[in-house]
Amino acid sequence: MPADAESAPTSAAREHLEALLAAEMLKARNEMRVIRGMWLFSGLALVIAILLWTLAGGREQFITRDSGYDATVLLPGWLALAGLLAAGTATVLFMIRLMRATLGNIEERPARK
Repeated sequence: MPADAESAPTSAAREHLEALLAAEMLKARNEMRVIRGMWLFSGLALVIAILLWTLAGGREQFITRDSGYDATVLLPGWLALAGLLAAGTATVLFMIRLMRATLGNIEERPARK
C-alpha cells in the first residue's frame, strides 16, 4: 500500500506537468506563428520599398527635387519604416520567447528527474 500512496501523487504531478508542458507548447507555437508573420511582413515591405524606390522613380525624384515629395518617394519611405519596425518588434518578441523557453527548461529539469 505505501508504494501506491507514493505513486499516486507522483502520477498526478506528472500529469499536471504534462498538461502544463502541452499548454506551453501550444502557446509557443502560436507565438512563433505571429513572429514568423511579422518577419515575413518585414521582408515583403522592405523588398517592395526597394523596388518602388529604384524602379518607380522614387530615387530620381528624391535627388532632383528640393521639397514637396509625392507618393513615389513617400510610399517607399513609409514601407521601409514599417518593415524596420516589424523586424525590430519580431526580434524582440523572438528573444522574449527564447528566454522564456530557456527559463522553462531550467525550471522543469528538476521536475523531470
